[in-house]
Amino acid sequence: MLTPGAALGDGEAPERGWGELNPLATSTREMGPGTRRDTLDYHFGDYNWRKIVRLGDSLLKKLKTATSDVAEHVIAHQELEATIHPEKLCSWAGAMTAWELDPANNPNPYEVVVKTPTQAAVRRQMAEDEEKALASGVDVSLSDEVSPCSLIAMGIDLEGEQRSLKTLTQSLWDHSQDRQITRVKLRSNALTRKLEEWFSLLQLYIPTSVTLRKREPQKKVAPKPFEVKLWMPSQIGKLISFDRSLAEIEYKLRNAQAHEALGILRRNLQIRATLYDVKDRWLRGQGANTRALNALATVQARIAAARDEYRQARTALLALADLLGYANVDKEFLPLQDKDIRSMVEPEPGLGETRRTLSWIWRRVNAADATEEETQEFVTETIRVEWGKSRARAQRFQEEIELVQEEMNCTLRFFVWKADDWRRKGVAFQDKSTSPEHLEGLKAYAERQAVLCQSLHDAFKHQWEGVPSLVKSARDEMDRPELFYQRKQKEFERKNKKVNQVFVSDSTPESSSTISIPLD
Repeated sequence: MLTPGAALGDGEAPERGWGELNPLATSTREMGPGTRRDTLDYHFGDYNWRKIVRLGDSLLKKLKTATSDVAEHVIAHQELEATIHPEKLCSWAGAMTAWELDPANNPNPYEVVVKTPTQAAVRRQMAEDEEKALASGVDVSLSDEVSPCSLIAMGIDLEGEQRSLKTLTQSLWDHSQDRQITRVKLRSNALTRKLEEWFSLLQLYIPTSVTLRKREPQKKVAPKPFEVKLWMPSQIGKLISFDRSLAEIEYKLRNAQAHEALGILRRNLQIRATLYDVKDRWLRGQGANTRALNALATVQARIAAARDEYRQARTALLALADLLGYANVDKEFLPLQDKDIRSMVEPEPGLGETRRTLSWIWRRVNAADATEEETQEFVTETIRVEWGKSRARAQRFQEEIELVQEEMNCTLRFFVWKADDWRRKGVAFQDKSTSPEHLEGLKAYAERQAVLCQSLHDAFKHQWEGVPSLVKSARDEMDRPELFYQRKQKEFERKNKKVNQVFVSDSTPESSSTISIPLD
């Protein structure tokens, strides 16, 4: 849909042919190679012939669909552009045209490109600062292998492994296979060894963390690896004293972590919305729906992982903000409730389209250092992407009208050429030593094929006589939107009238016949 010149396309066209010929598998698998090839060729030829003689209906149906819907998309795009500043429209259109001409060397205009902090960028910045400190002779590391930045980053990575292991453990049930149970046990053992290494390093930088671990209530059953508390600076808080720089490092990394989690959440919510739309509109049959459900389950698992990561990062940020004295962090990082986790087109549960509001995850950047300008930039980028998609839909429908008309013209010209070609073949053997009877038979067969092509040409030409009026009506509706709204109103009234007629006919009592019973 986003490729210029592609029109609406028909990606299922090859699959229709395969679906038509799938039943041949059981019939031809017992045949020899030659017979099997001939049988398939016969069916291919029959399918192609049926497709040719039905071009009149199929092309006309495509044109009617395009002319009926093109005005709606063009008018919607015009109404959207009316709300956008002309300078932005000019800039967006230039970027869109540049990408369409050279997509390899220009940024994709259908992606949000607001620069946001990432964990990788923050870790790189911290590593560069540490390099500068070492060059100036300052080394605050207590271990030759792990610096303070690496320690906090290691703890955040361990939290991610704990969440992953918890999800994997919860997927086990009474009848899980040995292979699945073994995989969970191996990951659990590996995480246990990593936790032992973590606490030995944590003891170097926060010696009093040993006291906190001893204060934990002892349980009869040892906690599972994903239940072990790591005692990060955000979890320690004001319980004991430790180096403030560790809390500042964690705050920067948590800031990027929360922002990354929201970005992953947004992307997968849009993917889920697209998968639901494709499944409802196009997929039929048990196999296709099963594959779609598996894909949805994978996307839903990513959404759940991003949700848990954001919530854990937000909890840590609030604790660190209280420890470090940062203000308004709770206003920057809003609580992520289940009702907030929805795509841009999904309404809040329990509300209809009339009262639908956009979830806050789409309205603001929500980084702790995000300014009002950055938040507005994110909203502008979101509108730009939606504008680009609206523009693409309007252009593809208009291209479909032009493309189908050209297909119709090509079809008519093909039949004229084919009829002349058959007539040339009918007289091609006159100069050769061929019997008059044979020549007469060849000429009769060629004339029959030529007449068949000519009759198809005449039938299609007659069937497509109303095409210019359809195209003109569509263009008039694009130029004058009131004509489009009038047509939609008439269709709505006609539909309601038909429903009312059906309701009245169903509610009318049937006339009962009188039966006289003689009395004895």
